[in-house]
Amino acid sequence: MIEPGQDVSAEIIKALEQESIEVEDGDIFAVAQKIISKSENRYLDISNIKPSKKANELSKQINKDPKFTQAILNESKQVVKYRMGVLIVEHKLGFIHANAGIDRSNIDQKQDIVLLLPKDPDESAKKLSTALTKHYKKNISVIVTDTMGRPFRNGIVGFAIGSHNIECIVDERGNYDLFGNMLKVTQIGIADELAAAASLLMGQAAQKKPVVIIKGYQFKPNKKAKASELIRSESEDLFR
Repeated sequence: MIEPGQDVSAEIIKALEQESIEVEDGDIFAVAQKIISKSENRYLDISNIKPSKKANELSKQINKDPKFTQAILNESKQVVKYRMGVLIVEHKLGFIHANAGIDRSNIDQKQDIVLLLPKDPDESAKKLSTALTKHYKKNISVIVTDTMGRPFRNGIVGFAIGSHNIECIVDERGNYDLFGNMLKVTQIGIADELAAAASLLMGQAAQKKPVVIIKGYQFKPNKKAKASELIRSESEDLFR
């Protein structure tokens, strides 16, 4: 139950002490986007939004509140796809996301409040990684996770929207398979796979488990790598 301005790293440290969990070199902290957004006060009161003509027209096509539709457009570069009840957009951060990642779950619904994604998830991950590394004097990596749907597949899965101190993509191109065939296109989205694994433990409803520690995974620490590297450019995207 994180509040605006609350120090997420301090809350994590306190929880680790209460649970007597030892932090080691190479630990990866997967942290749910929601508590990052809450701590950064990314709340938006959509009751104050004045919908544009485009938002009013689009809201009729998708059967959504025009003010909520305008909030989505405000957080987006472009509308990618829509149909009744569904609006897929390219977020300003580059993610292809339903409703620009704007969320109403697990926040107080007494007012017409929604929660936006962090302004810079990679920077949020860096601050958290730096704070935990300094406190524990260990080499700590952080992945900020969210969930998304996928083309041709039912169900949402966890993925990385921010990271620090971990190589997000392992490029296998130029390596060989078991039969000596050279790999030409294989790139492994390590940060996404770890985020999906962590999401299994976090849950999506009332589990209240927004932080998962991944231990024992062998990876390359990389302070320059960012989760934004996982975003495929529009020119290479077959679905746009």
